[in-house]
Amino acid sequence: MKNLLVILFFLSLTAGAFAQVQEVPFTLDDRDRIMRTEKQIKSTNDKIESLRNEMNAKFETVESRLFGILFGLITFLIGYIMWDRRTALFPVQNKTHELDGRMMQLESLARAQSQKRSRFC
Repeated sequence: MKNLLVILFFLSLTAGAFAQVQEVPFTLDDRDRIMRTEKQIKSTNDKIESLRNEMNAKFETVESRLFGILFGLITFLIGYIMWDRRTALFPVQNKTHELDGRMMQLESLARAQSQKRSRFC
């Protein structure tokens, strides 16, 4: 039985060696097919690269457009804040000037009365 196993083992080794000895035929058609495949891959890569460049250019234009819009909005916001502050302060300034005018009138009246009457002080 041992001898039979040893013989089968060696036969399996030699059968594997003979199986690897067979040559795979490589014809000119195979070589041409590989060359055509390489050309197709290269043209596909070129198309992908051109699409990538086109997309990058479009993204740059969109980014620059967004950047301009953002600056415009910020400028508008600053202008609106300044306009709002001035319009909010205008009535207060008018009222202050009006009250200052009345205060001056009262002061001049008080001085005139104090000059006329000594008890008024």
